[in-house]
Amino acid sequence: MVFFSPSFYYIRLSVLRHMLQSAFGQWNWKLWLLSILFIFLYSIHLLLSLFFRLLDEIFHRGYKTTPINQPVFIIANPRSGTTYLHRLLALDDERFVYTKNAHTFFMSSSFVQFYQVIRWTDRHLMFNALRKLMKKLDEMFWGGWDDIHPMGFNKAEEDELVFAQTFNSPGMFIPFPIFHENNHNRFLDDEPETIRHNVIQFYASSIKRFVFRAGKNKTYLAKNVMSTGRYKTLLQAFPDAKIIYIARHPYDAVPSMASMFTVMYQFHSPNVPKRDISRKVWADYGIEFFQYAKTMRQSLPKEQFAAVKYDDLLREPHETIKGIYRHFGWPMSEQFLTKLHQEKVRQQNYQSKHEYSLEEFGLSAQEVYNELSDVMEEFGFEKEF
Repeated sequence: MVFFSPSFYYIRLSVLRHMLQSAFGQWNWKLWLLSILFIFLYSIHLLLSLFFRLLDEIFHRGYKTTPINQPVFIIANPRSGTTYLHRLLALDDERFVYTKNAHTFFMSSSFVQFYQVIRWTDRHLMFNALRKLMKKLDEMFWGGWDDIHPMGFNKAEEDELVFAQTFNSPGMFIPFPIFHENNHNRFLDDEPETIRHNVIQFYASSIKRFVFRAGKNKTYLAKNVMSTGRYKTLLQAFPDAKIIYIARHPYDAVPSMASMFTVMYQFHSPNVPKRDISRKVWADYGIEFFQYAKTMRQSLPKEQFAAVKYDDLLREPHETIKGIYRHFGWPMSEQFLTKLHQEKVRQQNYQSKHEYSLEEFGLSAQEVYNELSDVMEEFGFEKEF
């Protein structure tokens, strides 16, 4: 469904229908409750999104001529350090403009202005009462994700919600144990041209709306793991884009991704074994991500593409960032270097509390190596069997 034009609003209703038919087609009262809640929240979000985008058309029409020059997209397999790299680069706020979690719910100029007014009012008139409340809400909504994917309304965040609200994101299937039944939404680059056109028109318009109010003279910085499967479509809209890819050992990235995307099973389907096809499909999807990313690396010119290893990023974040800046010819300010050093000190004692194994999701190291031996050899990953 297109509202006026794809750049104003676009929804892929066929995917929504499939999701709800599959959810209500089985008896699971928790899943039904989740689905009803999903419909309710999505309906409210849709109305608010249309409202804010309509305000843009009335009061912020300048967004249409806002140039998006050489945007930077950080992509990788999920659970490969993109959040960490994104937040490190976001420290260079003289160069980059980036979305915070709150922005991604309503990517529009009018919402950014509303967000800025609320923050100013809170700081100057309300003694930061709203900031304290939002901190508590962060703990309530996102506290359980701290060691999976640290989140917060005021933290730098990926812009996947822009794709999700059009139902062109695999992330929409996180609340539902039906991704294995889905034949669409895996790689946007493989979808019909009409769908690709509508999605990228909506996405490009959303970025313009955001940048127009948040940082017109800055470079848009995004991290989005799912955009690994959209890189061709992204380059159609932004042919001068820069892409940064992070490579993590498949034995770690694949099961970590499967665990993250099946986290809701603990609520609606706790008795489904981890090796069930509805869970294993996410691990298989992770392998497909690695394979598709290799195609990307082989097709992009060096001046547009940089690859880093996950282990190098965690071990030497300062040097990794410097290497990226040298590769793209970006100067580094003293202010940014100081912030990087402070972040390195803060992060150096971090260690994930979660470990995942391939066997949990019905895979073995041998099977993964058989599929990804060329990728593992390219990055020097040990096969370990």
